[in-house]
Amino acid sequence: MQEKRLLHIARIPVRWGDMDSYGHVNNTLYIQYLEEARVAWFEQHGIPMTNVEQGPVVLQTLHTYLKPVVHPATVVIQLFAGKVGTSSLVVEHRLSTEEDPHTLYGEGYCKLVWVDHAGNRPVPVPASLRELMNGS
Repeated sequence: MQEKRLLHIARIPVRWGDMDSYGHVNNTLYIQYLEEARVAWFEQHGIPMTNVEQGPVVLQTLHTYLKPVVHPATVVIQLFAGKVGTSSLVVEHRLSTEEDPHTLYGEGYCKLVWVDHAGNRPVPVPASLRELMNGS
């Protein structure tokens, strides 16, 4: 992944129950970690995620698993600005751990569509969010 504008860093402790029978974090939990990081970033900038008329809906998520995370650990997720379209935006990510910060455990992106929930239709990405993504 080429260098992009850093948007947010989230630190999420790995719970013992996050482990699977192979002795590492279950693959489905990574998607939850990424969601938690994105929601924290939105809310940090005053973009609420609950009981709102408009907001992001996940269109596509890609995560490449490069190395398994093992408990005990704290996952570090860096979110980066990707492409912003009329009604969509891409948030790229890199995943490492506090214990091994120089090792890339995974990377990928999430494509979100901004939607009017009542009409279930795409609407333009808010100007304030577009500015955050573009660094303006």
